[in-house]
Amino acid sequence: MRPGAEVAAAVEEAGRKWRGIGELTPPPGRADLLEPVLRAAGDLPVVVHGAAPTTAADLAAVGALARKYPRTPLVISQLGDEHWIAAIELVREMPNLWLELSTASLVFSVRPAIAEVPDRTLFGSDAPYGDPMPARALVERVTPSETARAAVLGGNAARLLDL
Repeated sequence: MRPGAEVAAAVEEAGRKWRGIGELTPPPGRADLLEPVLRAAGDLPVVVHGAAPTTAADLAAVGALARKYPRTPLVISQLGDEHWIAAIELVREMPNLWLELSTASLVFSVRPAIAEVPDRTLFGSDAPYGDPMPARALVERVTPSETARAAVLGGNAARLLDL
């Protein structure tokens, strides 16, 4: 079986069953390795690791892939880690990009993420490594709108996963 066919078969078998694909972590400088998955994913969400070893250049490459595959929802996990400003800007610009908040390394990065893209920001805690209770409390604290809070804490995920 050709590698592209193998990827397509895996996406169809596992991705449809689990309602998405990921978390994918290509080596630094190799975000291009995501392309066969995106080509096969269609409308399935794909989660891309946002923290190290992901670089700012990798995030830009993910943005370019999002432009090329506009039907495919791409989730940048960990709020892009040290590249959180670039991640928020990318998500704000492209309607098929999403942010996930687990292990947000800077507490003050969560507020602008939710303020800029409340409809495409997903709660995350990185459990069992992270603690969901303080992560949830942070979202509750920095999200003044009850509507946005409900969206981030579950409504957006339900919409993304068609639940």
